[in-house]
Amino acid sequence: MAWLARLRRAAAPQEEAAVMALYDQAQTLEGEVISFDPHVGLGMVRLRSKPTCDVRFHCITIDDGSRAIGVGCRVLVRLKPSFGGELEVAMLHKLG
Repeated sequence: MAWLARLRRAAAPQEEAAVMALYDQAQTLEGEVISFDPHVGLGMVRLRSKPTCDVRFHCITIDDGSRAIGVGCRVLVRLKPSFGGELEVAMLHKLG
């Protein structure tokens, strides 16, 4: 649970509620795709939350089955802890 400790250290006390929302794997968060490599199938989403954070995703998590997405696309995501202890996208839904 290294990601939990890192987020707690990064958060100011008044932002504790916002950080705690990142731990809820059932919650959907809004973000924007900031990078995507279609050859590898990996990308990054910048969450519109406080604190702002960037999370990795694989094209398999895109829920429409297209396995492709453009940089700048607004998305809704659900997060999960990865094997390395970081947060990653578990589900990605395109908004536009």
